[in-house]
Amino acid sequence: MRIGQMIWSMGSLDTFLANVRAAAEHGYTTAWTPQILGADPLTVLTVAGREVPNVELGTAVVPTYPRHPNILAAQALTVQALIGNRLTLGLGTSHKMLVEGFWGYSFDRPARHMREYLEALLPLVRGEPVNYQGETLKAVFPLPLDIPGASPPPVLLAALAPAMPRLAGAVADGTITWLTGVKTIANHIVPSITAAAEAAGQPAPRSRDHRTLSGARSPVGCGCHP
Repeated sequence: MRIGQMIWSMGSLDTFLANVRAAAEHGYTTAWTPQILGADPLTVLTVAGREVPNVELGTAVVPTYPRHPNILAAQALTVQALIGNRLTLGLGTSHKMLVEGFWGYSFDRPARHMREYLEALLPLVRGEPVNYQGETLKAVFPLPLDIPGASPPPVLLAALAPAMPRLAGAVADGTITWLTGVKTIANHIVPSITAAAEAAGQPAPRSRDHRTLSGARSPVGCGCHP
């Protein structure tokens, strides 16, 4: 069983780094941080990855609307190259209040937005050229995104409403949930993403809950994953 820790990046960045170091020293296998109102998570995870070895690092989650897929793909692969390919990229749509009230984007049909975002992002992180035009976004990158030393990071998708777990299982590497009960994970999230992955011929998806601890790959697990 692998257990990780959720570490917030609001406040002192030295404290954040000390907490990541302490998590690794105490045997946690993963350190996760969100994009809230504090420091940029991918930046602080890059610094943490350079200073703290032997721990997986992940975002839980980065919101998609403010970051174009081309930019996020380049940023994620850059982080991968700098920290020895220990990044797990957790994505989410965020919430209407932030998307429309803070950033000025439309939050209409967020599941459609996420599907199109992944259709552009995933080829980019795999080093494939992209020429994509959807209803909500356009992404053009005519050459492979080549960042030496970087491997494609696992991509997890924040998912709860019915369309999102299906998308997480069929297209992404799994899901991240927040404040989700054990019964909901066991009876809704895991069956939905597992069925979607099987139908799409995908590997068994990863499921993770981040209320206080991180990672869950078991159907009833919260806070840990084998």
